[in-house]
Amino acid sequence: MKKTLGMVGVLTLWLGTGISFAQWTTLEEGLELARFDSGLRSADAAGDLLVLRVDTDFWILRAHKPEESDGYKGRTAKRWCELGNMVAAINAGMYQEDKVTHVGYFKIDGEVVNAFRNDYLSAVAIGPIDPAEPYFRIFDLDEITLGEVAARYNTVAQNMRLIKRAGQNRWQPAKDRWQEAALGEDYKGRALLIICDRRWSMHEFNEILLSLPLGLVVAQHLEGRVEASMWIHHPSVEVADLPGNRKGHFTVPNILGVTKRHPRIDSQGHQDNQD
Repeated sequence: MKKTLGMVGVLTLWLGTGISFAQWTTLEEGLELARFDSGLRSADAAGDLLVLRVDTDFWILRAHKPEESDGYKGRTAKRWCELGNMVAAINAGMYQEDKVTHVGYFKIDGEVVNAFRNDYLSAVAIGPIDPAEPYFRIFDLDEITLGEVAARYNTVAQNMRLIKRAGQNRWQPAKDRWQEAALGEDYKGRALLIICDRRWSMHEFNEILLSLPLGLVVAQHLEGRVEASMWIHHPSVEVADLPGNRKGHFTVPNILGVTKRHPRIDSQGHQDNQD
């Protein structure tokens, strides 16, 4: 059975014997998808706002930068997924005029890709030095220094803040509006990859996110306007025209990708998940 879920973005879900239009569709354990109408602020199978919820107990988040093989310019989000065996890819953040360099501090798996520190007040951190710390966390840089975050985590990307922890909208009303790609963290520490095809001001967009049943506590801006891209590459999802990446031809130099954790069997025969 096939059903088209789309207006500007067309998403077709194949779920065995039928299609579920429930608020959250489980693709695999720890990987869930929901679609909303941002104007009505409600679940909608043809909505303009897509959210992928990622439980990092089962899935790995990893930042990627352009390589020599792609001319150091990156790839489309769709191509990143295909070549990197990822189930999803989204902008890692805005880039400078060279269309490659991340605008703020950027470290990937211990390698400092860009040491420049701007005044943006949000940093996503992945892969702690101390395994007792959360694997994934978005930090407010007016509560902790970027230097401390960088010392504690292997991957760090400094980006513009949307929502401060505890659900505080930090933007005032404005006339400028654009499409948005964003990264959020919910109250359980799960990552929320968000793309919205309808244009909103940042204040409006934040209010929409906080009004939706996401359990969101903190969020950062990744990219806006036509460059905002997210792609899902999963056997349960056929993507024809995803919001924010309509034809899949926008090049994304730096991305956050989602891949599955591999199970590990210890000496007692117990299974655990690891990179």
